[in-house]
Amino acid sequence: MKIALFTDTWHPQVNGVVSYLDSVLPHIAKGNEVILFAPGDCKRIESVRGRDGVRTYWIPASPFPYYEGYRMSGMYAYELSKILKRENPDVVHAHAPVLLGLQGLLAARRRGIPVVATYHTHFPDYLPYLLDGKFPGFVRLLGRTTVRGLIRFVFSLTERTIAPTSELAGELKAYGVKNVIVIPNGIDLGRLKATDAQKAMFRKKYRIPEGRKVILYVGRLGFEKRLDVLLAALPRLKSGNWFMVVVGSGPQQEGYLREAEALGLARNARFTGLVTGEELCAAYACAEVFVSPSDSETFGLTFIEAMSFGIPAVGVDKLGPREIIRNGVNGFLVKPGDSAAMAKKIDLLLSDQKLRERLGAKAKATARKFSIEKSAEITLMLYREVVGGKTKKHGWERFIPAIK
Repeated sequence: MKIALFTDTWHPQVNGVVSYLDSVLPHIAKGNEVILFAPGDCKRIESVRGRDGVRTYWIPASPFPYYEGYRMSGMYAYELSKILKRENPDVVHAHAPVLLGLQGLLAARRRGIPVVATYHTHFPDYLPYLLDGKFPGFVRLLGRTTVRGLIRFVFSLTERTIAPTSELAGELKAYGVKNVIVIPNGIDLGRLKATDAQKAMFRKKYRIPEGRKVILYVGRLGFEKRLDVLLAALPRLKSGNWFMVVVGSGPQQEGYLREAEALGLARNARFTGLVTGEELCAAYACAEVFVSPSDSETFGLTFIEAMSFGIPAVGVDKLGPREIIRNGVNGFLVKPGDSAAMAKKIDLLLSDQKLRERLGAKAKATARKFSIEKSAEITLMLYREVVGGKTKKHGWERFIPAIK
């Protein structure tokens, strides 16, 4: 099978879509031919063959002024249509389609190629943050009207629309999108491990005091991640034996640093910047509690990564975290924006080792449900379905793992 993938976000940007595609591409490419269309820093369309035999078409793109690291592709609908005619893929899959993804979907429809798309980004919640937090009320209202219409238009071009959670699937159906199916994202569980030496090196490098219990956040440092909610929770902690580690980078990094200093957290918190690979695994392995206050996570791969290390998680009772975290079983859920409730749950986990260990064991079992191998296998089943001209249930959905 020949598969064409379109993404509006790719390296060097680091986010959930890029991480998922990085993990799933080698598995999708096994026994199949894969071509990837991605925004690039180039003056004309370039074609490069990379790892696992995947051919990448870099599409000229410009930096988006309101969102650091994101690149907006130019209008190359005619050229993309010619490439699809020449490559003649069996199926096109667009991940979080905006500009490049939408052009790919339209070109595929014109060519009569079956189309699949994944709804990775919850645009009505996300849009208010695209202008660096400016005019959030107006933009949020816009998100509830115009954006929903655009979502209905874009995802109605597909034979199948994938949502990573059942809540998002329900929203898409409410917008009028048909043929929606839930396929949770997966992670490469095999790479998530760290030795005692790596843990010790991480603690030494980032000057984490001996004996302190680590509260960990991993993710982009942007307005949409609501790290201010977590920072506001920390001074409320009754336990004094904690240390906050913030892993990630983004446009709001300096702002969050200033906020931490204003809250008197300078001696009890460390911002590491972007960390990847073995060092990121060491960060997870050092943690007692994982916390993410983001209320716009469509799935939340970092929750699964943390849970794979046996770490209980605290997240918001909305979208992705709501379907990954079972309250009081493998972690805790709090209302979006509720710093006081977040502080209470963090305190409870820090002060009760037996509870932490019990929830951590359940968290590890939860993570095992989300292997990248299973996600790729189910996705390939879906491709075969749409290529065969079938868009109704034929029984293979039973292989999709139950989230809870």
